Amino acid sequence: MIRIHETLLPDHVILGLTARSRDEGVRQVAESLRSDSRVVNWKEFLRALTGSNAGAKVNLQYGLAMPHVRTASVTKMIMAFGRLKEAVQETDGPIQFLVLVGIPVAMDADYLRLVGTLMRVFRSDKLRDKLRDAEKPAEIVEIFEKGETGLEG
Repeated sequence: MIRIHETLLPDHVILGLTARSRDEGVRQVAESLRSDSRVVNWKEFLRALTGSNAGAKVNLQYGLAMPHVRTASVTKMIMAFGRLKEAVQETDGPIQFLVLVGIPVAMDADYLRLVGTLMRVFRSDKLRDKLRDAEKPAEIVEIFEKGETGLEG
C-alpha cells in the first residue's frame, strides 16, 4: 500500500502560487514534478495532465481542483500540491488548492485510496484550515498524513 509521504514530497508542494487561471496554476504546480525520477516522459505527462480528459476541468468542492491522469509516462504514483495566494474564479467555482496526480496505467486500488484520503482532508474544516495556514511544505504533507491515518490532531 502506497502512503501519502511516498507520493507527495515536500519538493512538490508549492505555497503562495500566483496564477490567473486554473490552467496556469496547473502548469506551475506540474513544473515541480519535471525532474522527479518517477516521471519517465515529461512532455507526455504534461500533455496528458493538461488535456481535456485529465480531469483538469473538474473542480471539486472546497476550492479544490484535482487534475489527474492515468499514464505510462510515470513509473509510480506521484502527486503535487499548490496553494494559490488568492483564489482563482472559474466557471464552476473558486479554486484555492490544486492537487495533481499521476497514476501508472496498472494502478487502481492505491489511487482510489489516495482520492479517499484527499477528500477526507478537504471535507474537514479543521484540516482544510490547516492547509490554508501552513507555512512550510512539510506541514502540508503532515496534514495529508493526518487525514490518511484519521488522526486530525
